[in-house]
Amino acid sequence: MKLKLVCTAFFAAMVLLMPQAVFPQDPSDASDCVVKTARGLVNWSAGYVEAVGIAAIPEQNMKRISARPAALHNATVAAGRNLLELTKNIAVDSVTTVRALTAENDIVNVQIEGLMKKAVTVDRLYLSDGTVEVKLRLPLYGELSQIVTPSGIEKRITALLTPRAAPVAALASETVTPGADAWKADEPATGLIIDARGLGFRPAIWPHLYDESGAEIYGFNARGYVCADDRGISGYAREAIVSKSNERAGAKPLIIKALGTAAQGRSDLIISNADAARVLALEAKDSFLQHCRVVIVME
Repeated sequence: MKLKLVCTAFFAAMVLLMPQAVFPQDPSDASDCVVKTARGLVNWSAGYVEAVGIAAIPEQNMKRISARPAALHNATVAAGRNLLELTKNIAVDSVTTVRALTAENDIVNVQIEGLMKKAVTVDRLYLSDGTVEVKLRLPLYGELSQIVTPSGIEKRITALLTPRAAPVAALASETVTPGADAWKADEPATGLIIDARGLGFRPAIWPHLYDESGAEIYGFNARGYVCADDRGISGYAREAIVSKSNERAGAKPLIIKALGTAAQGRSDLIISNADAARVLALEAKDSFLQHCRVVIVME
């Protein structure tokens, strides 16, 4: 019995001392829209926020069995703090960030802080110098998007729906190139792709799409979406060529060029009245907006 206990303790110690990652990293696709900071990143295409935490083992404690678990705990705590900070900086819409919501609503603040406990560890790295690195990941959509979209936001967004002139920014030198299977005028549309490159567009959980008069074509106030909670109302990409590989927009998407962004926040896109009419006419037949088959292409 004593021998068994000694062996068990020995193998447990060896596992703790292994200097390698125990969770493989999930690399982002080259076409993903990723916003990086020193603390982590937000992958708007894949729909997650990821933060890194680092902790070191004091040299005098290097040989202690308890040293690595303690460093792992400290790195995880640091990653959690960074994840909270990154999450609070996320734009909910053109005028609201998660931080603003938590500052004005104690319930939202408690919910956001509680959500950090559900973050998933996607990578643990033990380095030879005793440093431990932990990566935590949290989905952008699902619980997070539900928490930051309470009924109170409706009042704020409704106030934005007044007619406004479209500030036409300098258009990008290149446009999205349709693939051979892109939408044609006499066919149903499988989705909508909006070229927002060159306009300074900023991704958000709830982007809005307006026509030139300020009428909302797509966004928070339109109801009936069947997928907004689990993957958001819009996807984001950096691809210049649209083909069958774009799963969200489908094989035959309607492709339009945005005229500009709304003056505040740059998370709202403005399209021409003619394009807005085409989108709404096709939506009446094909319901691609209702199923969130929208992709915004940006730098």
